[in-house]
Amino acid sequence: MKKLIMIMVIAIAASSAAFGQMNKDEQAVRQTLNELAAAINGQDMAKLDGFYAADYVLVNPSGVKVNKTERLASVKNEKPNGVFGYENVKIRFYGDTAIVNANVRTSAAQDPLTNQTTLVLVRKGKGWQLVSAQGTPVSANQSGGNAEQAIRQTMTELFSALNRGDADAAGRIYADDYQIVLENGKTVTKAERLDAMRSGALKFQSVAFDNLRIRQYGNAAIATFRNSGGRSNALGSEQENNSVGTVTLINNGGRWQVASAHLTKPSGN
Repeated sequence: MKKLIMIMVIAIAASSAAFGQMNKDEQAVRQTLNELAAAINGQDMAKLDGFYAADYVLVNPSGVKVNKTERLASVKNEKPNGVFGYENVKIRFYGDTAIVNANVRTSAAQDPLTNQTTLVLVRKGKGWQLVSAQGTPVSANQSGGNAEQAIRQTMTELFSALNRGDADAAGRIYADDYQIVLENGKTVTKAERLDAMRSGALKFQSVAFDNLRIRQYGNAAIATFRNSGGRSNALGSEQENNSVGTVTLINNGGRWQVASAHLTKPSGN
């Protein structure tokens, strides 16, 4: 009996260790995607070069095969088309290989673009490197109506403004009476948040959202999401972001603004 109990204890311990490693790997892959999107938006060619493996191949939404050199050249030479980002990220692991399914959204001012993409990353040292990608355009019926697209664009632009430290851009997205409840229960007003951004007391790096779900009620909408990857000092010290959020948006004269936000740290983290 004692031997059986000992075997069970060892099995549970091994299982917990494996789960912990997978959780760390998932956070690392999500962080890689956030930093990759930030590098694309900033046309940071030095960083981008490190994200792509030497034999990287992309099949773009038009069906054209692109190698690493061609991909880097396109990012460098093309005029930025809005804010590039990954949404609804799902990750599966097979040893040192990660397969990612996600939406790639470019929130261009006039024409938001959405592609469904499959990415393959492999472990390289302590990090992850992209070896393959393929995208397929998502039709309007699949990606949602015009209001949902506008709300998604608002959220993407808000997170981009936070990463850039652009308080003016964030201020245009926040409603005048905006408030956010942070993971520690503290309530922060719009003025307090923007003042902290302008002074440098509040900083964000490669923060992003995924699993975004939107419900619309006339001129109001509720968006829930997972905020993972990236870092911030919103709670007083710099730390990795890992929270679940609910945002309430209002349509103010045809423009969606964030009126309220609430963040909660998942249990066990």
